[in-house]
Amino acid sequence: MSPSSRAVGCAIVVEVEYTELDQYPLSGGRLTTWEPVVPDHAWRPDDRALSWDHEHHLAGGEDGSWIGSVMHVPAAYDPGHVAAAATAWMLRHEGLRTTIAPAPGGGWRRATTGGDGLEVRPVEAGEVSPQDAAARISDSFAALTRGSWPHVRLATVHREGAPGFDVAFGADHSVMDAYSQLVWFAEFTTLYDQVRAGAEPASLVDPAIASHVDHAAADRAFGASVDAQHPAVMAWHDFLAHDGAPGAGLRFPDHPDPAVRMGPVTDGSRPQHSTSTWVAGPAELDRLGARCREAGTSAQSGALAMLLLALRAARGTEAFRFVMPMHTRHDPAHLPAVGWYVGCAPVQVDLAGAEDTAEVLARIHAGVAASKHLVGIPLPRIAEVLELHDHPHIVVSYVDTRHIPGAADWDRLRARTLRSPAYADDEVYLWLVRSHHGLSVSARYPRTEEADATLRTLHADMRGVLRELLAEDAQEVSA
Repeated sequence: MSPSSRAVGCAIVVEVEYTELDQYPLSGGRLTTWEPVVPDHAWRPDDRALSWDHEHHLAGGEDGSWIGSVMHVPAAYDPGHVAAAATAWMLRHEGLRTTIAPAPGGGWRRATTGGDGLEVRPVEAGEVSPQDAAARISDSFAALTRGSWPHVRLATVHREGAPGFDVAFGADHSVMDAYSQLVWFAEFTTLYDQVRAGAEPASLVDPAIASHVDHAAADRAFGASVDAQHPAVMAWHDFLAHDGAPGAGLRFPDHPDPAVRMGPVTDGSRPQHSTSTWVAGPAELDRLGARCREAGTSAQSGALAMLLLALRAARGTEAFRFVMPMHTRHDPAHLPAVGWYVGCAPVQVDLAGAEDTAEVLARIHAGVAASKHLVGIPLPRIAEVLELHDHPHIVVSYVDTRHIPGAADWDRLRARTLRSPAYADDEVYLWLVRSHHGLSVSARYPRTEEADATLRTLHADMRGVLRELLAEDAQEVSA
């Protein structure tokens, strides 16, 4: 998380695997960046309100932070087809065709275009090395701003006569979440194939795809109804006050291990360290999933059990408290939409005295279930009501990517999700990602030797917990 999002709010950044752009094997070749443009007369005032997360992002952030995706398209490069596919993508999603400006007297006003005159124009950068391609693309994406359109850019790298090309996009977080990053792989390749076959961009618009702008307005109206007596406000208050000494005020919990959470205190400008490590294979997870189902829980409970039992073994911690992001795409029409559909849950799990695996799984399942209903309440609104001036310090996310459209093709496409470097002294984010290849733990945390060593130990301990859980299962089967 960058300085632009170091305040209250939740985001999910998921690996397919996740990487920063300079770690992706870009081809050298001819670099083209792609800039969306719309004539001034095509913009219209839009009275639909911004979501709470969007407004908070605008008020508390800095420009230069972005998320995106990159892949290798196994088809001949054609600049006209790239422009048409990118135009079709933007026409399909109103969230990519809306922007904001300061309103007289304070606040923000929205403007939206229906797409009349929308073009995605190439800016040729010439022949570049892979390293230069990564640097120039990163610079282009970092130039995106929260307060001026466009909020998304694309880039391609190709060699003449090659059977494929690399394509990436970067976007300001205000217009999309990680699910939007993931569905782009299948959507863009499909659109590229369709325009190669002769389809016009306007013909590829799908009216069944809902608009995130409508979702944002509904989110704003719902959040405005939340007051100090709302059950969600009281639940968050109890969660935030749990560790506070008398008079200390409300505060988010920390990672249970001081070696991870206590980075050097600076002005928040130090980049965090990012890692991604595999801790289980697909066959192991299938067995663990069966164990979870027998206990009446889910694979999510199994993955969290690996994490929490590893932390308990290392630190003796029995009670765990963390913020857990979850999606809010409950309307099927919003599933394929590009937008920011993420809420947060305050999860508490007490494993004191729980030694039986079924009991551990049941407590974890109950802890997540008890707070899941709070995800739809915008956290920035909760913070406003509580007068909270803090941000999450320990965030744990679980995402199963196996059933996302096009997931089976990600290896073939060399698909990766991207984000710009994160900056923070006191944040630990852990993403437990289930994919066709198993379970990976992606993490970002203060850049210290102590934190690095602790995370490496955590990964090993999680593998050890899994072995113990599966050994217990085998013993029960043979008994």
